[in-house]
Amino acid sequence: MSNKNKKPSILRDALSLTLITIICSFALAFVYEITKDPIKAQEDAKKNEGYQVVFSDAAELVTDEELVALAAETDLSSLNADYSGVTIDDVVQALDGNGNKIGYIVKSNVRGYSSTISVATGYSLEGVVQGIELLSINDTPGFGMELTNPEFKDRFSGVKTNHFNVTKGNAANENDIDVYSGSTVSTTAVVKAVNAGIGFLTENAEGLGGVENE
Repeated sequence: MSNKNKKPSILRDALSLTLITIICSFALAFVYEITKDPIKAQEDAKKNEGYQVVFSDAAELVTDEELVALAAETDLSSLNADYSGVTIDDVVQALDGNGNKIGYIVKSNVRGYSSTISVATGYSLEGVVQGIELLSINDTPGFGMELTNPEFKDRFSGVKTNHFNVTKGNAANENDIDVYSGSTVSTTAVVKAVNAGIGFLTENAEGLGGVENE
């Protein structure tokens, strides 16, 4: 085949690939537009369900826009070096039936063993952890995923503290959390996320601060 015949063939192939790429891009964009709202709705429903679990006494939950904005611009490691790598993307006021504030829910995110873990923590004005819920975790089955068990999550509930400690089979205090199911990395990540969320609240939320470990 002569060079003259090769050039048109190369141009046709290049044009075909370009057209295929453009078509695929439009198709992906179309699918994204169709699915983004249902996916967002599903994520919000799961989040709200988790929020009800971590602060069951709340009659109403109201997003604290001021604290959400503050969290977005705060380097949490400036509060405590142990909070490095944690981000907070939601803070909610928990209200009773009369509209009185009884505490907060904070959603914090941190890297676990093989995925980002999102943790919701309920914290009362008295400095008592109402509960935690793992809103997102995709760590190794049999290890990190075991942290979704109530046996692990319940260890945080009802504890009056501003800081939890990771221990290895020798938990002596209420705020000591033993490594669960051999998952040191994921257990440490969850405790870190909870501590950072509480630390942010005690530093910035109205009515909180100065809670001492017992």
